[in-house]
Amino acid sequence: MEAALYAQEKEYYLAQCRMMQEAEEQTKAARHDMISHLAAIKGYAAENKSDTIHDYTASLLGSMSQTQSLSNTGNIAFDSIINYKLRNAKADNIRLTIRLLLPPALNIELPDIATILGNLLDNALEAEAAEKRITVDIEYSRQILFIKVKNTFDGEVTYADGAGEHSIISRKAGGGHGLKNIRRAIEKYNGNLNITHDGKEFSVAILLYINER
Repeated sequence: MEAALYAQEKEYYLAQCRMMQEAEEQTKAARHDMISHLAAIKGYAAENKSDTIHDYTASLLGSMSQTQSLSNTGNIAFDSIINYKLRNAKADNIRLTIRLLLPPALNIELPDIATILGNLLDNALEAEAAEKRITVDIEYSRQILFIKVKNTFDGEVTYADGAGEHSIISRKAGGGHGLKNIRRAIEKYNGNLNITHDGKEFSVAILLYINER
């Protein structure tokens, strides 16, 4: 498991580096061509070609946002996982709401971040829903890290014994291990896990108690 988590962590960081490199290259290219673009727009404006200007600027904005970074907190671990996991959300017609209040560094082991946040986002992305929406809310304050991921789903939840959150069974082949691994990581920080759902939304809220360095 440690080897798998290490490989996953490296994958996140490599993906983040690629995204940053692509964004930097696009920024340099856009800056280099900006004079030409402005001259073209000025020419279209002089000829009152508003439709052409609209299409031209839309194309420019689209090319500049292709590698849009969703998370820019300065905390590389969280930024890497969120940007990598949710990189295709727009193309997959998933509506995102992201709220992040994080310091650049936290006293939490990187494999635990990958386990908790990676599994939460995987589950949200894989949920079946007619209209997919994902909300990510993460905040650190006074040695408490709050993580909440909420997503739309088809309303189907399978339980083992009882009806508590600890008896939820994954619909993945083999039952899945995401929630089990999340709980195991949470225990290291004396944290709490709260799962709620109705017929449309599934929500997982986590509190971790983080000692300052």
